[in-house]
Amino acid sequence: MKTVNLSRREILQVGGLASAWIALASCSPLRSITGSPPAAGSGAALTPTPSPPPDEDALLRHTLRRMTFGPTPEMLDRARAIGLAAYVEEQLHPEALDDSEVEARIARLETLNLPLDEMVSEENRGRVVGEFLAATLIRQAQSPRQFHEMMVDFWTNHFNIYLGKNLAMRGLKLFDDRDVIRPNALSTFGDLLRASAHSPAMLVYLDQAQSRKEAPNENYARELLELHTLGVDGGYTQQDVYETARTLTGWSVVGPRRRGRVRGEPGTFVFRPQMHDDGEKQVLDLTIPAGSGQQGGEMLLDYLAAHPSTARFISRKLAVRFVADDPPASLVDRLAETFQHSGGDIKEMLRTLIFSPEFAASAGQKVKRPLEFLVSLVRVTDLQLNGSPRPLIRALHRLGQTPYGWATPDGYPDEAGWWLTTSGLLDRWNLAMLIATGAFRGIRIPYRRLLADAASAEDVVDLLSLRFLGEPLPDEARDALVAYASEGELQERVPAVAGLILGGPQFQVR
Repeated sequence: MKTVNLSRREILQVGGLASAWIALASCSPLRSITGSPPAAGSGAALTPTPSPPPDEDALLRHTLRRMTFGPTPEMLDRARAIGLAAYVEEQLHPEALDDSEVEARIARLETLNLPLDEMVSEENRGRVVGEFLAATLIRQAQSPRQFHEMMVDFWTNHFNIYLGKNLAMRGLKLFDDRDVIRPNALSTFGDLLRASAHSPAMLVYLDQAQSRKEAPNENYARELLELHTLGVDGGYTQQDVYETARTLTGWSVVGPRRRGRVRGEPGTFVFRPQMHDDGEKQVLDLTIPAGSGQQGGEMLLDYLAAHPSTARFISRKLAVRFVADDPPASLVDRLAETFQHSGGDIKEMLRTLIFSPEFAASAGQKVKRPLEFLVSLVRVTDLQLNGSPRPLIRALHRLGQTPYGWATPDGYPDEAGWWLTTSGLLDRWNLAMLIATGAFRGIRIPYRRLLADAASAEDVVDLLSLRFLGEPLPDEARDALVAYASEGELQERVPAVAGLILGGPQFQVR
């Protein structure tokens, strides 16, 4: 199939889709975007309108959009065959899903299993980041354990660590992903918090590794309270930050080998008693006795993991991720109750969330961030990530969301207003067109396989819509694309039609 060069003028001539794009770029209500767009240039504020109650299949499609990086036809068929409740439960037990093909591909990325000192050697330091990012994208795009991958992404963002902090972070963050985030993404919040607090990557990123009793460093202590547990409105004071910093002095990381001497395995957690302030501390209403040593920090983590403010903060953050940018208080309240009654069981919280009426009513109220946009595009077009992921990583950099690339500890924003800028939407549009028309180096959509049963312009539009969106396009957009595909040679119009759907407003919604 020929590479197609489609000008923006030609795209804008495809009437219904063009007006829908203008609506999206001007931050019109998301339900309007997924249905009939408002008048071009209306400039309406971004206030998502509640959806009508979905029918059974619409609810299934909505649920899979939220709990995966893009539902493929095969996943939709599986969910329909066993029922939504059974499918959600299946995804909540990823260990039972065969991921051997993906893991075999990742096993070929040789630097991922090296010890830290070899990872950051001059020979390997350039490869390790690329292979780590490749492994991340391969898992997100091709693993059947999609809900697990979504939660890995959620917790990676919650416990954000910037890969570019320093040279050692290239290996330390990889260990954090392998040993902290992935094993605990569907465990309990307490397990995950404790693992993160012992993570060398986290301790280096937030300068905890050098914190000593003479001058406690408050960076990690502050983010532990504000971003990881209680939240900014969680009731703590600056004195609590200071007392937390005192409690965690001596929590450090084994450094590199020097002159052949071995002081433990480089890049692993170590408690250094000589750096620890062993006096009594008071954090909120928790008293940590003098002489507690490392155990004082463990007591503090247990206390924070069970705190009511933590329950509410984590509950709201989950609701923002999976329901709406401004989630209903009723849902946050129920999630917080589940958190406290279950001891922070992440699976129990997700069950409460997914099967809530608020979740069912939230279709169209979340927009894909750039990572979700690109990975979902890879998934629904059945692209195989067989070569170097560098072109996709560069694309993510242009779109503004390279994995592990957010420098500050608050993580990538999760509100539509951050991403729905005119330039950001045009970048998505252009990227979709480049990939769809074969102009993106090393990537080709297998149209012959996807459209084997297409005999007309109507067939092309309908088959691509069902493949990419899981449902038909709104009538206005469908009519516009059918008219466009009917002009000239159909085979030559197919890539542009695909690009218009992938870059269009319906594909931006999750």
